[in-house]
Amino acid sequence: MPRSAKSRARRSPATKSLASLALCTAILPLGAATAQTVVQQPTPPAANATPHPWTAPASGPAHLPQLLLRSDAHGMPGKELRVFKTTYPPGAINTKHFHTSHVIFYILEGSGVWQEEGQPPVTLKPGDVLLTKPGTVHAHWNPSKTDNLVFSEVVIVDQGMRSTVKTP
Repeated sequence: MPRSAKSRARRSPATKSLASLALCTAILPLGAATAQTVVQQPTPPAANATPHPWTAPASGPAHLPQLLLRSDAHGMPGKELRVFKTTYPPGAINTKHFHTSHVIFYILEGSGVWQEEGQPPVTLKPGDVLLTKPGTVHAHWNPSKTDNLVFSEVVIVDQGMRSTVKTP
C-alpha cells in the first residue's frame, strides 16, 4: 500500500473531520455554494416572484454540537476559529436563526434539509458543502425517522461572541 494510503487509513474520525474542514476553509474565498443550489450561486428571484413557503418543522428534538477546536484566527486580530461536529438525531431541528459570520457546513453522515427564508428547501448528503452568509435567516433539520445527520461546521467570529442568533 502506498504511504499516503496507509496514513489515510490510520487517521482518527476527528482527524478526518478536521481534514475535511481544512478543505472547506480553503474553498471559502472561492465563493462556495449557497443553500439554494449547493454547487453554484443561486439565480436571483424575479421581481414579481412569490417567495417559497416556509417548510421547516416548528419543533423537534435538540441537536448536539461538539466543539472540536477553538483557536485564535491567525492574521485576523480579534477573531477566533471554531470547528464543530454536530449530530442531529432523527427529527432534530435548529429552528429559524441566522449567523453573525460565514458558516461552512460539510455533511459527514445522513442527509439534512436546509432552507433559507423565502427559498425552497435543499437536501444535502454526505460530501456536500454549504456556505451560509452572515445574516441569512434559515433553518436546518434531519427529516429521517431512523438515521442521524452528522456534519462539521467551520465558523470565524469575533472573539467571545455568539455565532448563532435565534429569530421568531
